[in-house]
Amino acid sequence: MKHFSAPAVDLRVRLSARLRRTARLLTVGLMSGLAFLMGHAPPPPAPVGQPVAAPEALSQAWALAESAQGLAESHHPEAALARWQRAYELSSDPTLLLEVARLEREVGHAARATHAFELFLAQGAGRVSEPRRLLAARQAQAAAANTARLTVQTNVVGALVELEPERGVATSSGFVVNVLVDAGERRFSFSKPGFETQSFVLVLEPGEVRTLRVDLDKPAAGRSETGSSKPRWTRLERAVAANGPRSSDG
Repeated sequence: MKHFSAPAVDLRVRLSARLRRTARLLTVGLMSGLAFLMGHAPPPPAPVGQPVAAPEALSQAWALAESAQGLAESHHPEAALARWQRAYELSSDPTLLLEVARLEREVGHAARATHAFELFLAQGAGRVSEPRRLLAARQAQAAAANTARLTVQTNVVGALVELEPERGVATSSGFVVNVLVDAGERRFSFSKPGFETQSFVLVLEPGEVRTLRVDLDKPAAGRSETGSSKPRWTRLERAVAANGPRSSDG
């Protein structure tokens, strides 16, 4: 007698994997955008201060998120991370930051993971269950244990901050730049068109919080700095590297 149970089991396995991917997408909020595209629901309200994504952008974000989930399950976290990040850029849905944060942590980017977790908790917590929010808070705390924070005061508005790739996040407001970086030996570069670039190296301990003063000077002898699109580590100032920028504990 012939038996045909094996194909049925294989089909159930494939369907189960598909359902798990769909459930994961539901938890991060993109299904509301898909429902809108299909005409079954109004567009989800955007967080205050964030733009509303166009239907075409939501459609692209859905496709990217679905493919990102497949890449994550296939153990390709860096490729999955890039697609989750792009999906977030297209949809402006803060709940997607949860997957971004998880993958940043998986590939070893402690500061970027912490930053994404913190944004998720601030902007998207009301759109996921309380247990998931609490889990994200614990994951954020664990990621932050391997980071350091700098508050940099400058003498110019809008200073450009260049960090080592994937090692940190910088946000500026007026004369103050807040930097979250992976602990360890880190390189920084501060610049602005028309000013000399200040580059330096700091060794930062896990959990360290430090306040620095970094002033940018006009170039001497009529030279003009126009800024750069990538770090100029070959221009590290010896005096700064040896002594460090002016700092104070904060």
